[in-house]
Formats: sequence, C-alpha cells, structure tokens
Amino acid sequence: MDIIAKIKSTAIETPDRLVFSSRDGKMTYGELWKKSSALASYISNRLEGNREPIMVYGHKHPDMLVAFLACVRSGHAYCPVDIGNPRERVSDIASAIDNEIVIVVQHEEMIDIDDKYEIVGREKLDTILESDTSYDDNEPVSGDETYYIIFTSGSTGKPKGVKIPADALNNYLKWSVTLSGGIPEATRFLNQAPFSFDLSVMDLYTGLATGSTIIALDKGLQQDMPEMLKYIASSDIEYWVSTPSFSDMCLGEADFSEENFGSIKAFLFCGEVLTKDTAKQLRARFPHAKVINTYGPTESTVCVTEVDITDEVIAREGALPIGLPKPGTEIRIDPENSEMIIVGDSVSSGYYKDKERTDKVFFMAEAGSLSENPKDMVRAYRTGDTGHYDESGMLFCDGRIDHQVKLHGYRIELGDIESTLTKIEGVAAAAVIPKRHEGKVESLTAFVVREGNIIADDYSGRKYVRETLKAFLPSYMVPKRVKFIDKMPLTNNGKADRKKLEELV
Repeated sequence: MDIIAKIKSTAIETPDRLVFSSRDGKMTYGELWKKSSALASYISNRLEGNREPIMVYGHKHPDMLVAFLACVRSGHAYCPVDIGNPRERVSDIASAIDNEIVIVVQHEEMIDIDDKYEIVGREKLDTILESDTSYDDNEPVSGDETYYIIFTSGSTGKPKGVKIPADALNNYLKWSVTLSGGIPEATRFLNQAPFSFDLSVMDLYTGLATGSTIIALDKGLQQDMPEMLKYIASSDIEYWVSTPSFSDMCLGEADFSEENFGSIKAFLFCGEVLTKDTAKQLRARFPHAKVINTYGPTESTVCVTEVDITDEVIAREGALPIGLPKPGTEIRIDPENSEMIIVGDSVSSGYYKDKERTDKVFFMAEAGSLSENPKDMVRAYRTGDTGHYDESGMLFCDGRIDHQVKLHGYRIELGDIESTLTKIEGVAAAAVIPKRHEGKVESLTAFVVREGNIIADDYSGRKYVRETLKAFLPSYMVPKRVKFIDKMPLTNNGKADRKKLEELV
C-alpha cells in the first residue's frame, strides 16, 4: 500500500468526503489534498535541496493533517509535537530536529524555541493554504526514507526520536486494514491520542487508508466526560481506538453502553495492558462489538500482534494474550532472558541522530520463515518486554526487563523522571516506583530524599516537587504521589532497592 497515493485517489474520486472532524474544524479529502499541495510547494521552495525532518506543533486542528501530508509530499519526514509537552521538552525536540522551519498549526503563544528557527505560524499558514498553488509530487518520502519521527521518553532525561520509514508504515497499513475481520471503506474512527503518541497512527492512517473519517477528541473535551460522551455518540463512531485506560474512564459512566453507542463495531486497543476486568465490562455492555487487543512498541510501527478477546478467551486462566504476530513479522523469544525480539518489515530504522542508543537495541537478523531465502537479513528490535508462547501458539507479554513502564498508554522511562527530580534544588536522591494491578501500571510514586531544609516535609513540599516537575515533563509523567524518605534503601550493589520501595507503595 502507498498511503500518499491512496489519499490522492480518495481526494480525486470523492473530494467532498469528510476526512477529519474535531471541535477545531472539519475538512474534506479534496481540501486536504489542495491545502497540502500549497504547503508542500512552499516547503519545497523554502527548503530547496534540504530533505531533513520538520517539526509540526499543535493539537487536534485539521491543518495538522495538512502539515503532515505536505511534509512527506515534499520529501520531508514530519515530527508531531503536541501542546501538552512543556516548553523545555518542545525546545529539546526542535533542537534535535534542527531544521530551518517549524510549522506551528495552533497555540503559537505556547512555544518557546531558539529564534534561529523560522516559525510558520497561523497567520502565515492561512496565507499559504489559501493560495491555489499546485504541486507535482516529484520526490515524496518513499521506501526506506523516514516518514515520521515520534519522540518518546529517554532514560537520560532527553527524549529519543523513533524513525519510521515509509515502507514500514505501508507494511503496517496492509495489515491494520484487516483488523477486526477487515475494515470497510468510508467508516468512522475515534482519535483519542495526541498525534505525538504513536497510538494515533492506528486511527489516523488506518482511517486514511480506508478513505474514512477521523473524529478527534481534543484535550479539553476529554476532561469533560458528559460532554465528550455526547460528542462521541453524535459522531456515530464505528471503530474505537484508544488506550484501555481511556475506555476505563468511559466505563465509569452508566450510559456508556451499546444502547447509547450502538454504532461501535470494534474496540481497538494498544499502548498498555488490557486487563480482564476492562474486557469483561466491555463485552457485557457492548455484546455485539469486538474487543481487539494488540501489542507493539513505537519502534515496531504502532503494533504487530492481534487477538479477538472473546468471552472464551476471558474465561481462561491468567492474563489476556497479546495475540499472534502480523504477516511479515516474527516475535522471537530470547532463551536467556525471555525478552521479545520483533523481527520484520515494520521495524523502525532506529533513533534519530543517535547511533549509540540505536546500536543497543536494533540489529539485523536472519529472516528465517519471513523470506524465501532464510539467510536474508531483516531489521530486528529488542523490546525490553518479556514474553512467552503458550501451547496453542498464542503470545503473552509478561513484563519489563528494565525500568520502562506504560501508563495510560504513554511509554515512560522511570529514569527520565528520576533524572529530572534530582535537578530540583533540595532533592538529594529520588526513585520512581509504579503501582500495578493485574500487571497494568495504575500510577507512579516518587520517593524523594531531601537535602537540607529547602523543601518542607509536608503537603507544601510535595506540591512543590510536583509543580516543579510539570515545568520540565509532560503531565502524564508527573508522579501522582510524592513521598519523602530519610535515606534511599540500597541493594548490595549500591543501586536503589526498588523491591523495598514497592513494598512502601
């Protein structure tokens, strides 16, 4: 599948079909293609001879899609950055991408980056997009060139950019359109996740690949449950894409059931553990909708496994499975530590401008059954997740081998938070511990050793630590609780004794 060609085909054949709808506006496929032509022309002229990535900042405005498409049509990967990121992290990402322009679709007042970058903001964008400029798509992003870059939490305190090639995205889409027994043309997808979170690729690009409409929920709407559910119900969503945690929030409302949301055909989950409790409630309230569990890190292009969670699957002992690998992918289990290694045609090409971290987890492996010639070499990625196959060949995820967790679908390096905590004046040492239920991370607790009397040992001190963190980290990375301790418990090798801290949680 060539996703750019597919979008163009839909725009030509059904230009009036709605492609995107949010409280910030609506857009048709014809408008998407026309506007992206104008912006692609501007980018091509402005960055002549430059095919480096472009940062795109904003939230759920329809022109975010325009900017993404314009970038790849003009030969540039795009890097989506959501308004939920603190200024310092946005600045770090802009510096990492380091191209001449930054496209700012909305909330320009929230961005604070080096003035060496030209900001293509709302006023300039409007002028560009209103023009009738055409574009011939001579050299769009293709093959092994990077299509998009998504920055995830890094253990050093600096985010790392995952590069997804065009071929990896197209290979993923060949499979994603078959999820839930096959997704029809011109359906309606729910977009819950921000575009800087790779879960959004499932709804956005599977939607574009099927000529469908993406119904986006902005941050403000998600904070008003009654209004949000009313909005969803009126939008006739057919394919629900979200983290399990988001559906848990909705299940807290008695009205969230098939009676009021009868258009929903399937729930597609990724980003974190789907618990049996969540699956049971969904099966009870939506008996005619499928519940699809998937698994995959950002480095594998969204997800690479699928399983239909039926009542029979729920009734089996143990945790829910994560399914079977998609065509073109194998998940191999390292016999030494049970780590899952993803091998296949949608594995990332590595981390942007970060060879050291790339070499630690990415490598080339023999294709085996993935190729007619088993000795062919294909990309492989060490996930850091442990797993096993049962006797029926079904795959299960058992946990992490490091200190990375997923909370509400966001992948978080605990070391990232700990590194930031120790930069706060008055903090001598810190450790962040997850609280789990059925293997799913429910919240984070920060254990802090104070230095001197700079931070009070009371509510005001705990509030100070959390508020200071918010200036440097996205809100989803700020621990729910802060606990002050006199000294950090240590293991025999001098590391923080996380098992003892888990007992305190």
